Amino acid sequence: MEQRVEKFKKIFYGLDRAYGRYKSDGEKINGKASGKAFILKEDVVDQLWIDHLEGKDPSLGIIPIRDDSTCTWGCIDIDTYPLDHKIIIKKIRELELPLVMCRSKSGGAHVFLFLQTPVKAKLVREKLMEWAGELGYANCEIFPKQIEIKADRGDTGNFLNLPYHGGDDTTRYGFSDDGNGVSLDIFFSLYDTYCTSEVDLKEIKVKRKEIPELNDGPPCLATLMAQGIPQGGRDNTLYQYAVYAKKKWPDEWQTKIDQFNHKYMDPPLDSRQVQKTINQHEKKDYQYKCKDQPMCAVCSSLQCRGRQYGIGESFEHQIGDLTKFESDDSQWFINIDGKRIKLSTEELYDQHKFRKACMNNINILPNMMRPQDWTQRLQGLLTTVEVIQMPHEIRKEGRFEALLERFLEDQGEAMSEHEVDIGKALFKDKEYKEQIKNKNGHVIETKKHMKMTAYFRMDKLQEFLDKKRFKEMNPTEMNAHIRNTLGGGDARIRIDPGSKPKYVWFVPWQKKDDKSLDIPNMEEETPF
Repeated sequence: MEQRVEKFKKIFYGLDRAYGRYKSDGEKINGKASGKAFILKEDVVDQLWIDHLEGKDPSLGIIPIRDDSTCTWGCIDIDTYPLDHKIIIKKIRELELPLVMCRSKSGGAHVFLFLQTPVKAKLVREKLMEWAGELGYANCEIFPKQIEIKADRGDTGNFLNLPYHGGDDTTRYGFSDDGNGVSLDIFFSLYDTYCTSEVDLKEIKVKRKEIPELNDGPPCLATLMAQGIPQGGRDNTLYQYAVYAKKKWPDEWQTKIDQFNHKYMDPPLDSRQVQKTINQHEKKDYQYKCKDQPMCAVCSSLQCRGRQYGIGESFEHQIGDLTKFESDDSQWFINIDGKRIKLSTEELYDQHKFRKACMNNINILPNMMRPQDWTQRLQGLLTTVEVIQMPHEIRKEGRFEALLERFLEDQGEAMSEHEVDIGKALFKDKEYKEQIKNKNGHVIETKKHMKMTAYFRMDKLQEFLDKKRFKEMNPTEMNAHIRNTLGGGDARIRIDPGSKPKYVWFVPWQKKDDKSLDIPNMEEETPF
């Protein structure tokens, strides 16, 4: 087992200061398992790898990109359902691509590229984006999702759930070259076979049928012409070609459209449909429909942007992969063409501030959208946002609790009313009631517990917090936190025999030492 863990760890090693978790809600949306994804900013220790291969929940998610913007693996994440895995693996081998495919948790495919040494994430993304288009899944997610991460700002990138959760007893298995599921050990052999070097990666050229007349146009058209245009996509493909033809042959583009239809459409569209497309484009100049089928499935935007009659000025920047750092003042990270940018909530919400932030940080000016389109885009991003849970101790509530602990421990123990007045804490046992409720919310049982309790004056705590320059919570917030989270409250207690009841606050407390306390006899009045 130890050797398998070390081999698996070597294959999928990525960012070592954070990892991903996925909590399923048991439902499916469009065939894909739904749930909440979140990132823990903790070291990726060996026990996490062991637990994953042993099948313990939740499974492990690893971020492939490292702090130096390199990675040793990448992945094409195919979430199309239902999926014929044998067809995909057959096409991979026909194209002679160094890829290994595994079944994802939802029944999709994770198509991995493995590298012998760390390679710049930019190169890995460019190659996988190109290959995804050749496989007919250009609109799928590519990991790493970034070409760089803002490590100095706490950024982590996005994680991918790993295969072989449960070892050989799993639904997330790899596929052999004949399309059959394989054990973990055979997966290791596939890794050894297809793991490639950076030099070889750069030299890999996809074998495709050349269409010389399209070398200066959108690659999607050339791919469709080589692979065959699906009947359900003929109208859209003709539209796409019309945009290209009008740019390249302004004096004879109508004739070119008719020629294209008869040469590459099987069967050709009838003359009325062709004339309808020509009439449409005679009225005005249109832009490419990159997001429509079948073009989006074989898109290669990076190549297209650099071609003479490619997308050019009509290029729409790729905005996605939103990550939220949950804190008192939440921060967001988002990808713009693979580049990572940090945003405040206001900058993300306001499109004008968003575009300004892009200009300031990554020298990109995204296209302006209609307000309703921006709202829709933002809502879509929020449905798939990855949440990074910040450690409790660095949030305002955690800082307050830490300072409250210091106040109670460091000020000393009160043995008289006078010592409470000067800021010391008083400790005694107090009875707490626990209500047991049924599914309808009705109390069916009340249990009583005795707990050590610390009593203190709120004004003295406030003086202590002021000295520590703690301003993140106002008195109302502190009072609510003490009541609702810490299980405390306020009360009147009699400290010295014969004295008047004194108004104080209390919290359940466990002293750091176990020494017995000489607590004076006190009478507690009814709490406010």
